[in-house]
Amino acid sequence: MKQTKKAQPETQSESLLGAVLNVFLFFMFAVFPLFVGIYANGQFPFIHFDDGFFNIRHDKFYFFVTMALLAVVGEIMIIVTKSSPEVRNRKLGEVFMPLSFTDWSAIALVLSCTLSTLFSPYPKLAFWGEINEHGVSAGRNNGLFLILIYVLIYFVITRFFRYKEVVFTALAVSCSVVYLLTVLNGYYLDPLNMLEQFKDSQPGVYMEFFSTIGNKNMLASFICVTLPVSAVMAVLTESLWRRLIYLAASGLGMTAMIIGDSDSAMLGTAVFAMVFLVVFSRTTARLKRFFLTLSVMLASVGLLRLFSAAMGDNYKELGSIPKALLFSNYVYILLAVCAVLTAVFYLVDGKKPGMRLPKAVPAALGALFVLAVLTGFGIFIYFSAIDTETPLGDMEKLLRMNDAWGTHRGIMWLRSFDIFADANPWQKLFGTGPDTFYFAFEKYFEQLAEYGNSSTDAAHNEYINYLITIGIAGLGSYLAFAGGALVRGFKAAKRNPAVLCCAAAVVAYLAQATVNIALPISTPLFIVFVSLCEAFAENRAQAE
Repeated sequence: MKQTKKAQPETQSESLLGAVLNVFLFFMFAVFPLFVGIYANGQFPFIHFDDGFFNIRHDKFYFFVTMALLAVVGEIMIIVTKSSPEVRNRKLGEVFMPLSFTDWSAIALVLSCTLSTLFSPYPKLAFWGEINEHGVSAGRNNGLFLILIYVLIYFVITRFFRYKEVVFTALAVSCSVVYLLTVLNGYYLDPLNMLEQFKDSQPGVYMEFFSTIGNKNMLASFICVTLPVSAVMAVLTESLWRRLIYLAASGLGMTAMIIGDSDSAMLGTAVFAMVFLVVFSRTTARLKRFFLTLSVMLASVGLLRLFSAAMGDNYKELGSIPKALLFSNYVYILLAVCAVLTAVFYLVDGKKPGMRLPKAVPAALGALFVLAVLTGFGIFIYFSAIDTETPLGDMEKLLRMNDAWGTHRGIMWLRSFDIFADANPWQKLFGTGPDTFYFAFEKYFEQLAEYGNSSTDAAHNEYINYLITIGIAGLGSYLAFAGGALVRGFKAAKRNPAVLCCAAAVVAYLAQATVNIALPISTPLFIVFVSLCEAFAENRAQAE
């Protein structure tokens, strides 16, 4: 994108717009992950977290909305008062124009969701993302209101962001606390006393809620949007002490992913690792640090195994895949391979600093990655549509699509396609309204009850969920928004390599979203990283 006016050199006073935004990012990265409801009653330990899980979704929702609106108002005040030379020296139109593909996609998302809300059979739910009337509670705060906040903060971030590594370091530190609490909770240790009251009254909460995030689906989404940031920053940073923080966060994130028992987190992290092996495969300098990070993550599994033995293997129930990772000896084989590759690349880079590998290397790795994905998809199609009789044991929930597939995600997905097929042309295009899946799926609640759930307000696949609630127009705009920022971020990586940590978060989140739900617990962070991808691309365009 060409600029009509060359960017002015930044001075201390001109950084005011960026400073306000970085304060917002600091609160989102350092405080938001740890933010829960607390109270003080004068009794030791004086500050109590007992009620932290009761309104955790709402607490995170209001925190994000408040911080975002404060950032928006702060930037508007600076612009209106012209208290920054950056505003005085440039016309306002130059700040917001011309619009990029991603900008137009964000605008299209708002417009399509607005139309979806205006003509929704459930306008109140569609706007606020939550209702509780006549004993019916529906929605997860993902209504038009939150979408408007997302797009507002997107335009603020993309226009006023100035890179400061300290905010990413703050994210690694706060997430390390979240990950550590997750591991402790997984072994029935509760230092914040957030779970004790659920032990007898609500065993489901006691077993499936972790740290300061919530249930394991929320935790999985949070890990996918934060762990890749630390892993990539461990590769990119030139500061030794910061690298140690990022490596520690990556290792703790790996242990939290296992003990948090979520296949979706493993899916997102695996996709991130494969994609960024390709991304980093051109230079030995990045490959050595990438394999060092993978080595630390795999070594952390061994440390978790030792901790588990010390705790008498008294952990919350784990699925087959997390348990296999925790106890399998193949992890140590992978660790040995990564450790050897780390040593080799450190030696090569020491002798020939900055050595670049042929373009054929990432091309070959990319081809292998695509082949692996196509092979997995082909196996899934074969056992779902061709060979539907061969017993698959525990793998059936992964390899054969039916109503029970994926902890009965299958029934939600398959009936969702029926809902879409039966929808009128308007609803096919604009859906039933943001976050109105509860009522769209209501007629299938009786069938769903056969699998242990009396209702659902999400398809447990973000893309299918958006197809039903905001239609083809909304889903297309959302994919263009996230995909456009991601592509532009990757293109900007040569000049601004720090963008890769944001792109990593977007890649992992988009992968896990195929089997998970959007919530104002991890999705706001995802939107922030999408916005940062675009912001880095905009900064590149200004420099040119």
